[in-house]
Amino acid sequence: LKHLINFRSHPHMLSLLLRHTLKGHTIIHHSGPCRDMNKVVATLRCKMNNRVNNNTISSMMRRRTYASANKKQEMTALSTPVSWKMLGLTTVLSFFAVSYYKIQHTEKLEATNAKVTTTGTAMLGGPWTLIDTGTGDFVSDKSYSSTYTILYFGFAHCPDICPSELRKLSKVLESLEGKKIDCKGLFITVDGARDSVTNLLTYSLDFHPSISYLTGTPKMVKDMAKLYRVYVSKADEVDGDYLVDHSIVLYFVKKDGSFGEFFTQSMKAGDIVKKIEAIVKEDEKS
Repeated sequence: LKHLINFRSHPHMLSLLLRHTLKGHTIIHHSGPCRDMNKVVATLRCKMNNRVNNNTISSMMRRRTYASANKKQEMTALSTPVSWKMLGLTTVLSFFAVSYYKIQHTEKLEATNAKVTTTGTAMLGGPWTLIDTGTGDFVSDKSYSSTYTILYFGFAHCPDICPSELRKLSKVLESLEGKKIDCKGLFITVDGARDSVTNLLTYSLDFHPSISYLTGTPKMVKDMAKLYRVYVSKADEVDGDYLVDHSIVLYFVKKDGSFGEFFTQSMKAGDIVKKIEAIVKEDEKS
């Protein structure tokens, strides 16, 4: 616009200037001289203002779109329900919570087992006769009158509980040996139909050598279990195989054949040894 004053007297040059300035956009269509300069200036000013306004609006729309995109990303990040850091922290806290619960549960169980005491004499035990698989001879309650014994009722086909209890019994016998307490373990089968002499001999190789494995006819085994009130229940057979549900208890028997104490599955080997030591000391005083 500042050049229009200089080209007022030269309409042809003015037209060239307008075309060059607006890069081909037609502002004023005329065939003759530009006689109304005020009209030209007003028209040009209006067109230029429209271009400025359009550029401004386009720039504002681009900025608004960019801001909206950033805001959407921020909202997406904030609305994500679980992040990897949060998931990892939750996992770690859950692990420590479960570990703490297990430790507390174990300590309470040990404290409870240590406080358990029995009074009176249980009506358990009596005369019995079975077969020792190690020698093939008949043995009875009188055969072990010179030693303390720990009885466990189970079966060789037991997948997990019986092996676990026999390992615990092995630890107890080993500890009692170190304390010079003469004690022998007796494994009495509750599955005489499958626990033959040969099978029990093979089974015995995995545990302490001071454990003897006793079997017999189904009636002999049933009578023996009844003396110690052992629960025995045979499950249904599946393809010729079956399990036997039974009591999970260790029975400590004194040298005279009388019942001394029982130890449940939850008791640890160390607690059993302490209780047996106390019984032996009290037994020796009398």
